[in-house]
Amino acid sequence: MPDDPSARDLQRIVAWFEGEFDNREQLWFEADPRSKVPEAVRHERVHATHRPVELPEFGKYVFYVEEYLDDDPQKVFRQRLVTFESARHDGVRMKLWFFKDAGAVRGADRDPARLGKLTRADVTDLPGCDVYWLPQGDQYAGGMRAKACIFGEGSDRRYSQHDLILSAESYWRLDRVFALGTDKLLTGNPAGVPHKFERAKRFACDVRFYGTENYLEGPHPDDEEYLALPIHSQGGSLHVTRQKSDKAYTFRLSDKKYPYYEKRSDFMFLSVREAGKPFIAYSLHDRAAAYIGLHLGWMSVACERTNPPQSQPFTEGGTQWLN
Repeated sequence: MPDDPSARDLQRIVAWFEGEFDNREQLWFEADPRSKVPEAVRHERVHATHRPVELPEFGKYVFYVEEYLDDDPQKVFRQRLVTFESARHDGVRMKLWFFKDAGAVRGADRDPARLGKLTRADVTDLPGCDVYWLPQGDQYAGGMRAKACIFGEGSDRRYSQHDLILSAESYWRLDRVFALGTDKLLTGNPAGVPHKFERAKRFACDVRFYGTENYLEGPHPDDEEYLALPIHSQGGSLHVTRQKSDKAYTFRLSDKKYPYYEKRSDFMFLSVREAGKPFIAYSLHDRAAAYIGLHLGWMSVACERTNPPQSQPFTEGGTQWLN
C-alpha cells in the first residue's frame, strides 16, 4: 500500500533472502591458529538453501528452507517453510512453519512440486516465534520478541531466541534456546557468535582427462570427459574418478575473503587434488567472474556460472536476472 512504511524493506528482504548460503569461510577462519578461537565455540559447517515457492494459501512471499551439515546434502537437519509480510511500523514479519512430515517434502529446494499439495493442515507454527526485521544501515536486523517464543511443559519450559543479520551478500544467524526460569543457555553457541553465512554462487564444471601427454595431438581413445557437474562457490566440492587409472580427484571452488591481507584480499580459488597428494590451485582476483578454469595438459577443468546476480526485487513471477 502507498502508506506502508515497510513496503520497500519487504521487497529488499525477500530478494536478499533468496539463494544459497554457506559458512565455509567462517570455519576456515576459526580453525586458523591466528584467529585464536577456542574449539568449544567453533561452528559446524552448514549449507542453507532458500527457495521461493508458489503457495498462495500461505501468502505472497513464501520460501522453502533446507539446510545440511558438513558439505553433505544427505545430512539434512533443518526444513522450514518461511513467509514474509509487512508489519508496517513494526518492520517486516517473518513467520516460521514446521512440517509435520518433513521427509515427505525433503528436496523441495530442487523439486518444488513436492510442496504442490501442501496445506496449512500439514504444518504447525509456534505462537510468539515470529521474527521482525528492521533496517540497520545497508542491512536488516531480525529478531524474535524477548521471551515470546516459549515451548515445553512444566520444568522443561524453554524459550527460543533467533537473532539475524541479512545483507545483499551475507546472512548471519544466531539460534539459541534458554531455560525459561533461569535463562540458562541450553543450546546454541556459548559465545553468542552467529553462523556467518556468505552467499554461494552456482557453477557448472566440465572436467576432461586427456589420454596423451600432448592434448594438442587431438582426440585419443583414452580421453574422458565429465560435463556440467554442479558446484557452489562457498567451498563447494565435486568428486571425479578417472576410469582409466581409477584415481580419484576432488575439485573445490571458494570465494575467499582473506582476513590477513590488506590488499587484494578477495579472490576466487579453484583447486584440484588427487587423493593422497597435494592440491594444485588457481586464484582469480575477481569474485564477480562468471568463468574460472585451469589446464594442466593432462587434465582440464572449466567452470561457468549458472545463476547470474540478482538485479530486481522479488516479483510474483520469481526473481529477475541481469543478462
